[in-house]
Amino acid sequence: MKRRQHLGMLGALAMMAGGVRAAPALREMQVYKLNDLKLEVWVENQPPWTTELSMLTGHPTFVAQSPDSYHPPTVMTYASWPDRKSPDNNLHNMAVTAIRTASLNFGLNQGQARGINPLGAEYGVLRGYEATFDGMVEGTPMDVTVFIGQAPGRFPVALTVYTLRGKSGTLTENRRRSWGKLKYL
Repeated sequence: MKRRQHLGMLGALAMMAGGVRAAPALREMQVYKLNDLKLEVWVENQPPWTTELSMLTGHPTFVAQSPDSYHPPTVMTYASWPDRKSPDNNLHNMAVTAIRTASLNFGLNQGQARGINPLGAEYGVLRGYEATFDGMVEGTPMDVTVFIGQAPGRFPVALTVYTLRGKSGTLTENRRRSWGKLKYL
């Protein structure tokens, strides 16, 4: 083989090898088994998010919050009603009512809340409805997404994420990793 052909083949092999890359490392997640909610919840761990079980509303709600160094600042909440079974055929009505009611907590008025039309969504075992809307948290404009759903024949779950207005698009992977891994205990 002539030197020029040899170098050409080496170059082609190098180009092909350059296209083969190792799979990216999986992101570490914190996994919580929450008996009060009867759920297993996965939370970001790179960097580690802070978590707490809150009773602020009188109902147990698991709250995960991004660290101060994280941008955009984000809060995810998880609530469930293990003692309630909702027929799957009533899920749409329940989800619309719950999402519209939740929007009032984020500063929307009744007219704005009635204008929210949740769309079908799935995360892991959960099937339900979600809506994204502009809200306010302590005077700060926020993007808010609320999901209400359940696995067939199981109890309902409410998931919420909020972050600075205009930044919700950056959280698609966070929602997929966390909400998509949620399991019933």
